[in-house]
Amino acid sequence: MIEQLGISVVSALPPVSKDNGDFDGNAVIDTHGIKTGVLYLIQCGSLAAAVGSVAEANAIKVQECDTADGEFTDIEGAALSGPIAGDKDGKVYGIFVNLRKSHKRYQKVAAPHVGDGSGTASLLSILALRIDPQIAPELAADFGLEEVVLA
Repeated sequence: MIEQLGISVVSALPPVSKDNGDFDGNAVIDTHGIKTGVLYLIQCGSLAAAVGSVAEANAIKVQECDTADGEFTDIEGAALSGPIAGDKDGKVYGIFVNLRKSHKRYQKVAAPHVGDGSGTASLLSILALRIDPQIAPELAADFGLEEVVLA
């Protein structure tokens, strides 16, 4: 058992490339049993245009809902300061949702969207780190990973 380590990883958006539209594969994150929070890591690959939520001019944001397939609403304060510019290759951004506050069970990043790269695709991935020090995973699957090395 690993003391005081409680992180599981969920792929909120597997690495995907897109030009001018919504990235495919955006997943809903179940926060059931997680008491501390979820850290969304937005990792940019090569970008040909700006990236935002719903449209490239909007900041990336996290939304919540009582059901996995219901109408999601914005979480107050859970948005970047603006869209990610098309020249931010290799940068990583984070949004932490504190579950010690009152939040709904299901969350997702609102429709990650990229602008027109004029035929050149942009690459993006998003990981959700579900953080709960009361959970002490030991196996790769418990972390949400294919493989984990414990040193």
